[in-house]
Amino acid sequence: MLLFLSPSSIIRISSVRNGVLRSASTLALPWSWLGALSAIPLFWLLILGWILGLFVAIGVFSKRRNPRQIKPHYQLSAPGKNLDRRHKSHIRPLAALLALFMIVLAVSGMTIFLVPPTTSSPGQGHGPGNSGNGGGTNGGQSGATSNNLASLSTSLFPVDQISDSKGLGYSGQRKIIIDPIGNIYVAYRKAPPGFSQEEIYVAVSTDNGKTWADLGGGPVAIVNAPPVTSGTPQGGGTGTDQRVPSIAVDSRDQIHVVWYGRDQVYRGANERQIKYARWDGAAWSPWINISPVTGYSGSIYWQEHPVIVIGKNDVLHVLWEGADSGSAGVQQIKHSMSTDGGNNWTSWENIIPLDSSGQSRPDAITDQTGSLYAAWYGGVSGQTGTRIKYSRWDVGSRTWGQAQIVAGIEGFDQKHLSLAIDKSNTLRLVWDGPDNSNANSLVKYSSLNLNLSTPQWTAWTNVNAITGLNQSDPIISIGPAGTVLVAWQEWTGSDSLTATNVSVYIMISGVAQSKTQLGSGFSTNNKWPVMSEDSSSGIVRIAWLSGQGAPYTICYGQTSLTVS
Repeated sequence: MLLFLSPSSIIRISSVRNGVLRSASTLALPWSWLGALSAIPLFWLLILGWILGLFVAIGVFSKRRNPRQIKPHYQLSAPGKNLDRRHKSHIRPLAALLALFMIVLAVSGMTIFLVPPTTSSPGQGHGPGNSGNGGGTNGGQSGATSNNLASLSTSLFPVDQISDSKGLGYSGQRKIIIDPIGNIYVAYRKAPPGFSQEEIYVAVSTDNGKTWADLGGGPVAIVNAPPVTSGTPQGGGTGTDQRVPSIAVDSRDQIHVVWYGRDQVYRGANERQIKYARWDGAAWSPWINISPVTGYSGSIYWQEHPVIVIGKNDVLHVLWEGADSGSAGVQQIKHSMSTDGGNNWTSWENIIPLDSSGQSRPDAITDQTGSLYAAWYGGVSGQTGTRIKYSRWDVGSRTWGQAQIVAGIEGFDQKHLSLAIDKSNTLRLVWDGPDNSNANSLVKYSSLNLNLSTPQWTAWTNVNAITGLNQSDPIISIGPAGTVLVAWQEWTGSDSLTATNVSVYIMISGVAQSKTQLGSGFSTNNKWPVMSEDSSSGIVRIAWLSGQGAPYTICYGQTSLTVS
């Protein structure tokens, strides 16, 4: 019956089995094919076939019969001939029905050749996914990707307005996630009504980013840190702000958020601790300091830039940078974990032996076994500039391996990285920095195939070197069939923080013509792109900050990618 209604559906089903991305609505086409065909001349050809078949059937059944005649006695005694005539009387209607069937089947069968299979955009993504096809410096592309990124240059929706030009920064720590039913969450900071200090907010959209609301009806928490009475806060701000959130969702649809800031207990000018809260579907839990770092009087504690990731069995991992009493005020990469949904946390640990050079802004990802991979940037003793580093936490032994240097680019500052993992168990890493051939900062890429017995990072490449502008703060996402998506900000001058001519771009790695500038409908100054780590469903979701001055608008856009 499926072949009779639409034989081309056989081709569609085969295509799905061969990995071509199709919406579920495509498979429903055999039941709605008449509506589609009515717009083309072939529909009338099909109607003509039906009418012709109908007239043939009518003609056969209405054919005039000869008057009944009295037959001689000897003919009545010929049973063989009577049987033959009865047999022939059945042939005509059977032949007519067969002719009718063949006409309709022949005409509809022509749709295989005349009507190409219809495609539609993939549906909403659901939950965490890791999709890809292994190593390669071009992002592990598989097949041909239709470039639908261009719609992001015009399609955008406002999420919220804030007064802080860094309220959505920085890009490396994940600030946008999708839950298993397709709701979208964006984390940022702003001042609640009636407050001067900034607190952490999570906005949620249930309609693909068209409209947004504060999750819980307000901020994640009101920490209400006291004013700084002595000393100077490092890194700007008044010292009362809560800053730089990172967000993740577990298998039970609970939303987990971490950030850093001072509070009523840790009151020193830079006594910032890593804070955590959980959304259980109805309310936010009271915030806590997950693993306070104590020091000595007058030191700069400055715990900051946390990232939260969720591993196998919903184990929570948080990494951040911070000094401690043993590091002589130098930032180290720290780690704490929770195995009970965030209620209790392990004491912090430095993931590598103390380094006399500062280590900064980690990003992390877990694999299917629960092992954890971290990357960050930091100095190397005896060398100038900062380098991109990497280490692995083994889920079995719960220990960290030796730190590795990802790219051999000495003498330049390599910074601001973003890390992802694909279905083939290959790490994908981007960062920014100059090199021997480019004085301006460019987004760089490397990958690590974890399936190899001795994995080695591939030689780094510049993602898009055809520019004289500076590129910084990249974010990476794994698209359908292992497509690597990279977004970044591009600017002139000495500092992206103060630049007023910043543009945000997104590109499919290895496909230069896919480079697309994100929408500038609110302002020509756009910064801090953030994406979800997983775009394997074919839906690319991205947010960024737009504005020349307060109020700044958090913008959101999404589009579909298909891969054959």
